[in-house]
Amino acid sequence: MPIFTVVPKNGNIALTEEQLKGIFKQNDKNGDGLLSKEELKEAFKHLGALIPGWRASRGLRYADANGDGYISKGELDALVKYAASIGYTVKDGKFEMTIEEFKQWLKRFDADADGLISKDELRDVIRASGGWFSSWKAKRGVESADTNRNGFVDESEINILVHFALKELGVRIIAC
Repeated sequence: MPIFTVVPKNGNIALTEEQLKGIFKQNDKNGDGLLSKEELKEAFKHLGALIPGWRASRGLRYADANGDGYISKGELDALVKYAASIGYTVKDGKFEMTIEEFKQWLKRFDADADGLISKDELRDVIRASGGWFSSWKAKRGVESADTNRNGFVDESEINILVHFALKELGVRIIAC
């Protein structure tokens, strides 16, 4: 099966189809295997949608084949297709971004908006990127980047986390 990259119109972040699915799946907050409109809204918020509630409604209308008001596992491919239809293009490529884009991407997962990346938040990043063993990798990532040993990755430690991302997340950091 070929690996594709989803590239938003604005070019900020390139995600493979599996990574995009990972972001949607990560927002299944109650773990029922279905995505509600509210869960879709959160997913589109993570993806940087300007009006995530509207995008969620449109995505639901597009991908909900059985009309039950939820996106099931079987309807997830249609949701990814919807994402492509609203300005994402699917093409061959690697998951690459600049350091600044990487920092912005990390901030989307900073659930408590404290400016620090916790082990749990890094786990969510790894899951969203389609990575396996996310809890283990998150623990290793925080341990490797957390030079002041406060249990978090702060702004001054991001460059160390970049090296971790290169090795463990399949992210390629490119020059601006």
